[in-house]
Order: sequence, then structure tokens, then C-alpha cells
Amino acid sequence: MRILFAVLLAIAAVGWSLSVAVAQSGASPYEMEERGGLVYRSGESAPYTGLVQDLHQSGQPRLEAHYQGGKLASSKLWYEGGQLAEEVAVAADTWTIRRYQENGRLEEETVAVFRGGRKFSERARLWDEDGKLRSEVGFQGGKLQGPLREFDASGKLVRDEVYDQGVLTQKNK
Repeated sequence: MRILFAVLLAIAAVGWSLSVAVAQSGASPYEMEERGGLVYRSGESAPYTGLVQDLHQSGQPRLEAHYQGGKLASSKLWYEGGQLAEEVAVAADTWTIRRYQENGRLEEETVAVFRGGRKFSERARLWDEDGKLRSEVGFQGGKLQGPLREFDASGKLVRDEVYDQGVLTQKNK
């Protein structure tokens, strides 16, 4: 939660000069603050429930984030040209994050599991600019965990290993 809120604040800070009026239905990221791991509208005592929006200078959407009880439920970021750049979906303690290239192709997908407010594990897949899968990897407690696979530009598997808490337990390729 803190990571995404920090990202949203950084985007807001960088985009301050690019931002224009926010749609009437949502709050601006500039109005939001984090307290005790929850997001609040500045000056309010209840955790925020609702939409946070920001626009590029062109008027195109830049950010749309939905909060429930001060916790992120989902968010989307767009490139200036209107193409989706990133989307985040939160279900309980599992976050699914997808990042896209400006051409619309999926670049990265990460599924992160949180326990006690901290990242417990994650699985990530990365694609190249042509849309070919290049790698799959998992982490737990900051260490490699589970299968690690890498593919060359033709899609051929060139590395296939299995890890348990950072220790290589099986090397298939």
C-alpha cells in the first residue's frame, strides 16, 4: 500500500505542471495523504472511499484510482496519448500489476501477495517489445523462490531453474 501510494504521490508531484482540472466525480491526488497505512482526503478524519483522478495537460486521463476504506482497490495510469500504461487490481492481500508499452503490448505482469502489510511473495513475467515472453521468476522474502525461466528472442527456453529461498535446488537447463 505504501509503495503504490508513494508512486501515486511521485506521479502527482512530477505531473503537477501537467495536471488540469479533475473531473467533478473524483478527488485529486494532491488532496490525498497517508496516515497509518491508510489514505485520507486532507483534513478529513475518515479513511477515503471513492475515486482519485488526474488528467494530462491535454485533458486525457492520467490516473484513476479507486479506494475503499482508505485502501487501494484498483488503479490505472495512462500515457499522454491515451494508451493504458499500468493497471493494478487488489483482491484481499493480492495485488496484480500489469504494465504496458506505449504500443499497447503487455510488458510486465506481477502478482504480489502481502501479509501483515508487507510483501510476502511475488511472481513476475516479462515480455519484450515484440510481445514475446522473456522471463518468469518468483520471490519470497526478497529471495528467489520457485521456477525461474528465461527465453531467447525466438521463444526458446534458455534457462530453467528452481529455487527454494534463494538456493538453487534444480537446474533443468
